[in-house]
This record gives sequence, structure tokens and C-alpha cells, in this order.
Amino acid sequence: MLSEIRKKIEGLKGKKIKLCVDIGRNKNEIYEGYVLDTYKNIWTFKTETDVKSFGYSDILINSVVISS
Repeated sequence: MLSEIRKKIEGLKGKKIKLCVDIGRNKNEIYEGYVLDTYKNIWTFKTETDVKSFGYSDILINSVVISS
């Protein structure tokens, strides 16, 4: 399951996407940017001002939702 998510993230590398990130207590943050790089356990996301990193399991548990 995680390997399928990893392949999908690798396919999005360099494409502009939006992320909806659950930060707890019924709060979400939305980021626009692109997938910067993928590693064994994490992937990095570049916005205009920041670089954020997420685990593949974050997508599995719906803590991070990707939309284009």
C-alpha cells in the first residue's frame, strides 16, 4: 500500500498541486506548490516560502489530502 502511494507521489514530482493538511483540533491548512523530492520514508513539498516534509503514511491515514 505504501509503495503504491510512493509511486503516485513520484509521478507528481514537479507538477503544481494543492495539499490540505490536517493540523489537529478540526483545523486544516492548504498549501500550493510542487513535490520537490521523494525519499525512502518521506517526501518534500515546496511552497513559495517553505519546504515541508511528509510521510507516505500521512496520505494513508488522510492527514494529508492531495488535489490538483
